[in-house]
Amino acid sequence: MIRVAPLQFVNSWSKQCEVSDDAGMAMARDVLNSYTLRRVLLSNSHWFSSLPLPLASLGSSLEESNHGVDTMIHESNRSIEFTDQKGDCISSNTCMDNYQWRRQETLRSKQFYKNLSFERNQRIDSTGGLSDTQSRSYTTSSTDQEKINFSRQFYRGLPKYVKIVEVGPRDGLQNEKGIVPTSVKIELIKKLVSSGLSVIEATSFVSPKWVPQLADAKDVMAAIQNVDGVKFPVLTPNLKGFEAALASGAKEVAVFAAASESFSRSNINCTIDESLQRYRDVTLAAKQHAIPVRGYVSCVVGCPVEGPVPPSKVAYVAKALHEMGCFEISLGDTIGVGTPGTVVPMLEAVMAVVPLEKLGVHFHDTYGQSLSNILVSLQMGISIVDSSVAGLGGCPYAKGASGNVATEDVVYMLNGLGIKTNVDLGKLMAAGEFICRHLGRQSGSKAAVALSRSTANASKL
Repeated sequence: MIRVAPLQFVNSWSKQCEVSDDAGMAMARDVLNSYTLRRVLLSNSHWFSSLPLPLASLGSSLEESNHGVDTMIHESNRSIEFTDQKGDCISSNTCMDNYQWRRQETLRSKQFYKNLSFERNQRIDSTGGLSDTQSRSYTTSSTDQEKINFSRQFYRGLPKYVKIVEVGPRDGLQNEKGIVPTSVKIELIKKLVSSGLSVIEATSFVSPKWVPQLADAKDVMAAIQNVDGVKFPVLTPNLKGFEAALASGAKEVAVFAAASESFSRSNINCTIDESLQRYRDVTLAAKQHAIPVRGYVSCVVGCPVEGPVPPSKVAYVAKALHEMGCFEISLGDTIGVGTPGTVVPMLEAVMAVVPLEKLGVHFHDTYGQSLSNILVSLQMGISIVDSSVAGLGGCPYAKGASGNVATEDVVYMLNGLGIKTNVDLGKLMAAGEFICRHLGRQSGSKAAVALSRSTANASKL
């Protein structure tokens, strides 16, 4: 838990409220004597610094406290709430009494709110109290220098390069009801290669009984053996799958575990610990053949059966995968319920037990939160992002889960941030159009749809 350093709090608060430091001190003393603020994004103080005042200045003045109050910060309607709440949060900005999507592994029994609202015009009088006035208005205007400082703080935490792991040929197609011809899969992979993607998950060596769409794994691998400069990892659920992948020429494999017991049982028919033991056998065999193993953790925020998943469970599975030798671990929000408010505590927990440079993120766009979740992950130091061309995908065992975040949307956003990916967006869009044409559907990428429409309109001029 953390407490705001009083002097720095007062200075920023006084400036924002347009009152004297003396009046601000009276107000701050009342707040700070009773409330502490919960850490939200402190592992990356530059992220907190980029928030609008007065929250931005709070982030730079946080220090450890022994208080046990579990609190949250809300800024809405030009107000700040300091909340000690038993109520469970369904997202980072809406609290309810019957559901929780935030990390709250220890909950308090009380619920109370302290609302310092500037929605109405208010003045702090000489005694430190609040009084209404019609002559003063709250302003959020900023100077040019403040804008420059904001930009510097914002960009400071972003990586210069992001490695995109394209999962479309495997994760994107595995849930398709109609069998996609092998030739189409191979052509899709070739088009993705031409776009500049350096890592493309090609297929999965699972039982055709469970995933008939990927029954042609051997044929797909045979067709891409001579492609240089690109890695083609394949999914292997067990030692038998690994041996089949090895025989097909795979040079990199991936294993997948879940942070939810229920999902683990429904997805791979075993407990979490049983699955981890399977993967120890796979990683041991892979090590003997010098084959790198990537690890996946699914349901890192929520489970379709159990609901919210505690960050500690995610950290447990990620740590186990790291210790058994996985060179990289992808954290997947399988049903897409995550928001920055739930993704950050999950990442914090995992980053405490696995090196940052070995972590990647894998988001589904069920609630339209994938890009915001990727952005906050980048600000926390993540530089590996999984995505699927045209937004294809959705786990067959996660009811209601929509597609993966579209690779085109990710590249478009990263281009706008000045972050290198070495991916040609135009060629990537062509790959998306190709597979969508064969599937008989529109692309799930908003960027691709908008850019295609703009190009079509321009051609009519």
